[in-house]
Amino acid sequence: MTPSIQPRPVELISTAALVAGLANVSVDTPVLTRLEPQSVSGDPTPGAIAAVADPLWMVGRQWQLGELLGEDVGSPVSVHVTRRSLPMTAWAPAGRMDGTDLLVDEPVWRPWPVGAVLDEHVEHVPRIGVVDGLRWRAETGAQLLESLRDGGCGDAADLLVTAHPLTLAPDPRDPDGTLDPTAERLLLVLGGEVPDGAQARAALEAGTPSWVSAAASPDTVAGLAAEWLSWVAGAPGAGGAWTTTRLEHRFRLRFGQGGPEDSAILQATGFGAGSVRWHHLEWLEGATATLDGDAALPAPQDVTDVMLATPLRYPGMPANRYWQLEESSVDVSLIEAQPHDLARLCLAEFALVTGDDWLIVPVDGRVGALNQVREVSVTTTFGEVVVIPEDGTQRRQQGFRMFEVTSAQGGSLLGVVLPPVAHSPLVGDPVEEVAFVRDEQANMAWGVERIVPGRSGDPRLRSAEPQPSRPPVPADLDPADVLYELEVPVPAHWIPLVPVSVGYGEVALRKGAMLSGGQPVLAESLLLAPTPLTFPAEEIPREGITVRAMPVIARRRDGTYARWTGHRIRTGKGEGSSGFASDEARAVRAPGV
Repeated sequence: MTPSIQPRPVELISTAALVAGLANVSVDTPVLTRLEPQSVSGDPTPGAIAAVADPLWMVGRQWQLGELLGEDVGSPVSVHVTRRSLPMTAWAPAGRMDGTDLLVDEPVWRPWPVGAVLDEHVEHVPRIGVVDGLRWRAETGAQLLESLRDGGCGDAADLLVTAHPLTLAPDPRDPDGTLDPTAERLLLVLGGEVPDGAQARAALEAGTPSWVSAAASPDTVAGLAAEWLSWVAGAPGAGGAWTTTRLEHRFRLRFGQGGPEDSAILQATGFGAGSVRWHHLEWLEGATATLDGDAALPAPQDVTDVMLATPLRYPGMPANRYWQLEESSVDVSLIEAQPHDLARLCLAEFALVTGDDWLIVPVDGRVGALNQVREVSVTTTFGEVVVIPEDGTQRRQQGFRMFEVTSAQGGSLLGVVLPPVAHSPLVGDPVEEVAFVRDEQANMAWGVERIVPGRSGDPRLRSAEPQPSRPPVPADLDPADVLYELEVPVPAHWIPLVPVSVGYGEVALRKGAMLSGGQPVLAESLLLAPTPLTFPAEEIPREGITVRAMPVIARRRDGTYARWTGHRIRTGKGEGSSGFASDEARAVRAPGV
């Protein structure tokens, strides 16, 4: 009698659990779990073979799809990539801080310092209020004093403290020091101990001061003072790209040097703040720029790299082998798409059909340069060398392009631009903040100065200043009379932006001034300092915008520190009301009183 084989379900056998049960101990470490099939017939061979019932049908399908026509059956082995890097060699500000909405026709080009970051040059705006503050003057003076003493010039250090004592000028807006109490405390602690850095800098820039010439080693003191001046001035040639009327930065960059084949001029006319990326830049076709030191710059060289062809891999990719288990974290086949969801359908087709036809060739890119791929050739297993042509400007101009810098004419710049931006900069508290709000009740806009530098150099709130009061009602008026006011006063930190006509059907917002005691109330922030200052109407939307001047510090490539003060822009919180009114009549006594 032949024994019958009873079918058994698939069993999940965990070896680690069995061992743990025998040893009566717990297993906390991850273990492997085997999935062992149990065949119904006792022979798993037919299932493992995966035989095709009609092999001729498979051959016919291959013939229909054109698979039998292929002649290049070689697989890629190695890839030769010829590349070139055009380093950034110069930059030029193209904006204006004088209140005019114009681009600089002929910008003044400045050599690009090796190892610098683009942010410190483009975003930097000299902060007059901070430099004149007591804290900045004391810190710079203390640095100079320490440098002289460390250099063995103690006599010059003593003369420096006597020649430039630290002082604090009175502020007519804050006679009792309540708006900025830090200034008096700093002077009490540092007065007579450290010199005034601003006075020392002015004396050194004007000539040779007495504390240098009267020192025992004047040459040593002069050298230390020159290093200190370089430290105080910061990055040479920084700043000038900020355009006040447009509230943005405008600048130009030059990569390489020479003719159009060996250089490229890029322009940014709408960069707000943050890190410069490829979409902020525009290619100026055919433009060139020449500097005096171009002859000393090295010529660009082509570099050829030989690399192995690596297949493209991504989560959810179909397995190449028949019995290979696929990854279950991403299941492309479960993508739900309607017939009109072309993007999803194309993604699913690429992932399931042609995903394994792509190879990855890593190419090193130089930061702070225009990286171009000049030629790509592939060597197959049969020794054939296939040259892959460049994608062509005509083809790349069709539709949207990613990571490509284009021109106004639609041309595409060959290569990938990697600007030398700062990595993870540290941003401090704002030293100046101005909110631009629309006031529909008054039919105008306002520049509200919220934060300005105080006497100490630290930020102070302008809202803490004494607010204007409405004139009192004369005692001899009858309660039934009406009091007429020519103008309702507004706070001093509300700077009016009056609509004016700048052309046919064009309206702009021009900075004005309220009157107090017959004198105009001027702005205290550097942002609203230019006069005249006219903003295009579209620059101040209905929801308003807020502009902050914030100190930033970052590290350069060589480890040194780069510091600057740049603007940060964010959307406002809606319209505002200053309470301004003109030609207003109000009752002397409220009804019912």
